[in-house]
Amino acid sequence: MNLRCTVNPYIPVTNQRHLVYALLEIEPGPDAAAQTTTTTAPLNVGLVVDASESMSIPILSDQQFRELSAKGMAKQKIVDGVSVWQFEVPRGFKIEAPSNLDFTIQALHAVAGRLRPEDHFSLVAFAEDALLMVPNTSGSNVDLLRQAAKRLQQIDLGDETFMARGMEQCLKQVGVNAAADIVSRMVVLTDGYTKDSAGCREWVTQAQAEGVTVSTMGLGLDFNEELLIDLAEASGGHSYFIQDPADIPDAFAEELSAAQSVYWRDLTLTLTLPTDVVLRRAHRASPTIAHIAANPDKISLGDLEVQQPPAVLLELVVPPRPVGSYRLAQATLRARAPSASLQDVAQEDLLIRYTERPSEAQQTHPELMAAVQRVSAFKLQGQAIEEARQGNIAGATRRLRRAGEHLIEMGQKDLGQTMLSEASKIEKDGKMSSEGTKKLRYGTRKLTRPKK
Repeated sequence: MNLRCTVNPYIPVTNQRHLVYALLEIEPGPDAAAQTTTTTAPLNVGLVVDASESMSIPILSDQQFRELSAKGMAKQKIVDGVSVWQFEVPRGFKIEAPSNLDFTIQALHAVAGRLRPEDHFSLVAFAEDALLMVPNTSGSNVDLLRQAAKRLQQIDLGDETFMARGMEQCLKQVGVNAAADIVSRMVVLTDGYTKDSAGCREWVTQAQAEGVTVSTMGLGLDFNEELLIDLAEASGGHSYFIQDPADIPDAFAEELSAAQSVYWRDLTLTLTLPTDVVLRRAHRASPTIAHIAANPDKISLGDLEVQQPPAVLLELVVPPRPVGSYRLAQATLRARAPSASLQDVAQEDLLIRYTERPSEAQQTHPELMAAVQRVSAFKLQGQAIEEARQGNIAGATRRLRRAGEHLIEMGQKDLGQTMLSEASKIEKDGKMSSEGTKKLRYGTRKLTRPKK
């Protein structure tokens, strides 16, 4: 691995302290491609899928909906605390329409096709109760996963959603094969608001303590995105927003591919700072944007997924100094290879020059400033959502419009327009839409991902 440190080359000589941005990027070495096929760690994955009633509701086309409504077969009902349309059809009347569960079954079949003999897996279904469908077993037994996927449509675990019960069952299974030289993951899929969010947070804390990374997938518009994002970020996992259920198999494939590409584990950055330099804030800048605890002694970056290497944006407050070159910090990257202890793998100095020349002081590094813009948009949407929640309509509107304009300038037109639309909605209705909130929370976190 290599560690690349980028700062703007110059800083003006003044009597004031300055804010300096630094981008630290982890770059897989030239042998990374070989490592992903020959020496990656085995995967130990626990799959936790929502099997509540809402997952089995047929996804109708507009024409199908109109036809059923005209026949008096459609009515509204509360499922998982959400008002949805349900259909009462006479015996023998068939509706040819897939459900969320159908696409989940497709995803599990796709997972079965990707598991390697050295991997391990387990499957838990949950709703009001949790059911262990496949205990932790070798990747050579993938037919068990295919068979269990077919049974998903036959089980009845109740109408409500208690996700923590599924997580508890899964963690017990993942723990059977958890080890330092194995990549342990829990992947949770749900389409509704869970009744036990506090329990979910407790289990993700336990998972983190046991070295298990939790990734979450929210399906549709009626799930608690704040909870699912928090669960993933607390353990270093990924959070997915799946609007179209047909994308469920792709999301599972992406998660599995990332987990199976891990060679280096437990990446951490340590910053050695002069006594007059202060680390004010830190944000993960890739593969997703997130807040990081600004602790110079240990900035945790999780595992190195070769196709999505991590990067960190630092905010350093530096003192006034005379003309000359100075070291703002020394960054040390530590990591652990399979079956090995932590070791230093790279070290770089953050250097900058104080100048009295205005032309030099105005020079900026394009890649660094682009990262600053992306993180700024992420921070603005988070602040806007919080202000909207507190009833500060003017503040929320102002921040959303600023962020939307930034994004449009960056070429992110769709996300920028969503922000501007939500700003207008707040002004009109006093709150943001569920769809808009989810698009902003997930979209600004994934600004660093290449568009497909």
